[in-house]
Amino acid sequence: MPFDTTIQCPWCKTQYSNSNITNCTNCGGTLEYSFNSDDLGSEPPMAPRVLPTKFKRRIKYTGNVMTLIGIIFTIPFFWTILFPIIGIYCWRRGIRTANDELIPLEQGKATVGEIIDIRKDYTQSLNGKSPTIVEFVFEVSGKKYTGNVGNIYESVHLTKKVGDKLWIVFMPKEPEKSSVWPPMV
Repeated sequence: MPFDTTIQCPWCKTQYSNSNITNCTNCGGTLEYSFNSDDLGSEPPMAPRVLPTKFKRRIKYTGNVMTLIGIIFTIPFFWTILFPIIGIYCWRRGIRTANDELIPLEQGKATVGEIIDIRKDYTQSLNGKSPTIVEFVFEVSGKKYTGNVGNIYESVHLTKKVGDKLWIVFMPKEPEKSSVWPPMV
C-alpha cells in the first residue's frame, strides 16, 4: 500500500515520495516512520547495530553546533591562547553529546517508551523555523526514566502525538543514556 506523503530517511535525510520501501536506497537505513501514529513499528535489531556512516557524521560533526563551534574556534585560531581553549571545550562537549546519542543506538537494549510531551522550542530558530522537542518516558526495572529528542525540523514528526508508543534503546547500566529508534533528528 503506497503512502500518500513524503517520508524522510531518519539516517541520511533522503526523501521518498509515494513509496512503500522499507530501507533507504541511499544509506541502507530503515524507514520505520509510520503515518499511523499508533503503529509502533518493528523492534530494533539486536545489538551491536551498525549505523549509517552519514548519520554518524551528521550527529558528531555537520549537524552538531557545539562541535562546529569548537572546530571553528580551534583550527583557524590555533596560534592564540583563549580561542583554542574555548574551542577544545566546545568540541569535546559536542562529541560527548553525540556519543550519548550514538552509543545507545549502536549498543543499547530496546524497550517501549511513550511520548509525554511535544513542544516547539522558540528559543532557537533556523531559517525562521523553530525546532520541535519530543519528550518521552520509559521504564527499566520498575524505575521510570525520561529523555528527549530536540532540534527536529522535519514535518514528518508532526504525525506523532502525546501518548504514542515508540522504541527506545538505552544502556542497561546507565538507563539515562537513551535514544529513540529509529532516530527523529
